[in-house]
Order: sequence, then structure tokens, then C-alpha cells
Amino acid sequence: MKKIFSIVLLIMMAANTFAFRLTSGKNIVISQPIFEDLYISGGTITINAPIYGDLICVGGTIIINDTVMNDILIVGGKVTFNGFVGDDIRCAGGELVLQKNIVGDLIITGGKITINTDVVINELLASGSEITLNGRVKNNLKVAAGNLIFNGIAEKDIDIRGGKLTLNGMVKGSSIIAGNKIIIGKNASFNNNVSYWNKKGYIDFKSSIKSGNAIFDPALKMREGRWYFLGAVFLYVCMALLFIGVIQYLFSQIMKKAGNTILNKSLKSFGYGLMFFIAVPIISAAAFITIIGAPFGLFLLFNYIILAILASIISSVVISNWINNRFYFNWKYWKLVFAAIGIFIVLSAFSLTPFLGGFTMLILVFISFGAILLNINWKRKKNLVTNVSRH
Repeated sequence: MKKIFSIVLLIMMAANTFAFRLTSGKNIVISQPIFEDLYISGGTITINAPIYGDLICVGGTIIINDTVMNDILIVGGKVTFNGFVGDDIRCAGGELVLQKNIVGDLIITGGKITINTDVVINELLASGSEITLNGRVKNNLKVAAGNLIFNGIAEKDIDIRGGKLTLNGMVKGSSIIAGNKIIIGKNASFNNNVSYWNKKGYIDFKSSIKSGNAIFDPALKMREGRWYFLGAVFLYVCMALLFIGVIQYLFSQIMKKAGNTILNKSLKSFGYGLMFFIAVPIISAAAFITIIGAPFGLFLLFNYIILAILASIISSVVISNWINNRFYFNWKYWKLVFAAIGIFIVLSAFSLTPFLGGFTMLILVFISFGAILLNINWKRKKNLVTNVSRH
């Protein structure tokens, strides 16, 4: 029991360090040109110099003030694009603002998305709670939003679905529009056929139809909330990527050793993992018996829940390290991270399989957590004292 108690304490301390690193981070400013791919994670990140490779960025507040010539992958709380982008953007966050042109495609999801006037995008796929589109999209435009304001120009076809849709821009291609409430502004212009569904029924498009016809199509009716699905899935994967990146960065050595342990001591790892998930709730419940122990019990239970939520993510990181060790790939940080996100997606899909999926996922979680526990150096403090006494 004493050893299990020590395991619980160390694992919970690691979880809190992980949470603290996520929220606090460091301020990072890029002020010199970068001629290769750049990978950044931090609290506040500011790009003030051109980047001639890819940019992969995870942070709380991210401001890009200069050119990025290749692809951008970003997960952040608040992200502002003030610089030209020479290729595609994949972005997820709370508040996202775009103020410069994008040569490639934009796939974006977030709470609040604003694409300012004069911004030119090749192709747009967007999902969010509140989206304002004032720019120009050269190719197809697909949007799913709770609240959309469209004041821009779509040069090809559009497919817009959501809750409240306010349309006051120009569409040169055909249009598919479905929403609980559709508002046609005085500057709206449709230059091809419009297929639409509105909760209240038929809409008078008045003079906004320049060419073609507006056709009410009951088949476009969507169940409540379905338009959020694509964005929710993308955001879910991006958040998993964020956690995987931080876990691999903070605990790279333990994850590497855990990967080896799975290969050599899978049964023992399973036993330790099972023991951990059984022992922690028991210890937490026992702590609640006394008034003095109640705060500790609450602390223990809270962190246990956090680890349970992150279990599949942590397991994916361990498995990616196992694959790297087993087949001698010699992957570096980002290859391990992207291998882990691929494993996470596969496991998440497989876990939906009735019984077998959940059961298999549970076994992998027990083995992964047990492998981590077996690689924590429990005697570090004792050895340190011994070494000091010898000197």
C-alpha cells in the first residue's frame, strides 16, 4: 500500500506539472528569419520575421506579423494572422482573426472567427460558433456555423449551413444554404441557382437573385447541431495533438523507457496499471473519512479524473514510442508526436466498436500506465543520500 501511495503522489504531481506548463508557458518572440520548418509551443508566441518553411505552433496567444511561405498548423487560444501565408492553413482555437492573404486553402475551426476585408483565400472550409467572413474566396466555400455573417465575395460555389445566417455578400457560383434563420441583406447578390432550406419556410430573395432561381429544398433540413460535427471533430483532434505534444516534450525519457517496457514486461505493466486504477479511488475514498484527509482525497480524485480523461492520449504517446523502439525508426520529437496522433485517431475510432473496442482500449491503457509506473525511479532520493554520505 505504501508503494501504491507513492505511485499516486508522483503521478499526480506529474499531472499538475503538466497542467501548469500548459497554462503558464513562456513568451516566445521570433525576430530573425527562419529558413527551415519551425515548431513552437508556448504561452504567448509572436512571429516578427519571415519563416520560409512550415510553421507548427501550439500556444495560448499567437500573433503572426510576418510571412510564412509554407503550411501552417496552429492550435491556440487566440490567434491573429497579420502576415501573408504562401500555402495552406490548418487552425483551431478560441478566437481567430485573419488579416492577410492566403495562397492555399484554409481549414479552420473555433469559437469566434473573423476574416477581414481584402483577405483573399484559395478555398475555405470553416466551422465555428460565430463566423464573420468579409474577404474573398477564389474557389469553393463551405461553412458550418452557429452564427454566420457573410459580407464577402465567393467566386465559385458555396455550401453554408448553420443556425442564424446573415448573407450580405456576392456569390458567383451556385449556392446551398440551410439554416434555422436566414437573413438576406440589401447588398446580397446571387449569380447562379440557390437551393435553400429555412426553418420558417420560403424566403423572398427579392432582387438579390441576379441569375438563376431560388429553390426551397426540404432535403437540406438538418437536425439541430449537426453543422457543428465537422468542426467538433477537427477541434477534438487538434486538442489531442496539443496534449500529445506537451506530454512527449515534458516526459520524453519516461515515454521512451515505457515503450521498451511494453515490449519486455507487458504482463507486469498490465498488473501495475490495473492496480493503479483500482487503488487510487480506494485511497481517495479512505481519505474522505477524516476531515483532515478530505482535501487530499478531493485533490487525489480530481487529478485521477484528469488522468482518466487523458488516458487514451497518454497511451497513444507510449505506443508511438514502443513502435519507434521496436522497429528502430529513430524518430525525433515531431515524428513521434504525429505517429501518436495517428494512433490516437485509430484507437478512438476502434473504441466505438461495441465491447471489443472498449475492452481492448482498457487493456492498452492499463499496460501503458503500468509501463510508465515501472520506469519512475522510486529510489532516486535514497541513492542521492547514499552518494552524499560517501563523499
